[in-house]
Amino acid sequence: MKTMFMAIMISIMISGCDYKYKSPCKKAKYLSAEDLRVNYPKVSAPKQIEKAAKIYNYMDGEILLINERNKGIHVVNNRVRETPQNTAFIETPGNIDMAVKDGYMYVDSFTDLIVLDIRNINDIKTVYRKEKVFPYDLMQAADKTSGECYDYDHNKKDAFVIGFK
Repeated sequence: MKTMFMAIMISIMISGCDYKYKSPCKKAKYLSAEDLRVNYPKVSAPKQIEKAAKIYNYMDGEILLINERNKGIHVVNNRVRETPQNTAFIETPGNIDMAVKDGYMYVDSFTDLIVLDIRNINDIKTVYRKEKVFPYDLMQAADKTSGECYDYDHNKKDAFVIGFK
């Protein structure tokens, strides 16, 4: 009886371990450094805000700049406080932080520092980019609270992880 109980317990433990290690890891999606630097940031049509992060009050609250981690910055016309209007989205992969001073917005894009001229909020322009200013966090796009495993190609030296599938 004891032997049979031990055999059942061992088979349960083995199958539990087997299941745990056979669950697939999420595969990384990449954006090459060249594509990032040639094509971004770019101003596009407004997008729905999914997960707001930092909010910056610009022009005495008439414009709100709302960061969406790793995606970019929403531009919101807040002149009529009761009905704010999402007017544009500044696509900036790898963006986490921003600051504004004297009509210029300073943003990060993975390792790069970018300066945008926002004095005319309807005609936003990139005026400066300094590459490799910040350290790169390979796990930046991962949900670190999920407990899931993530699979990376460590041979991709000139690309950034932009998400997982």
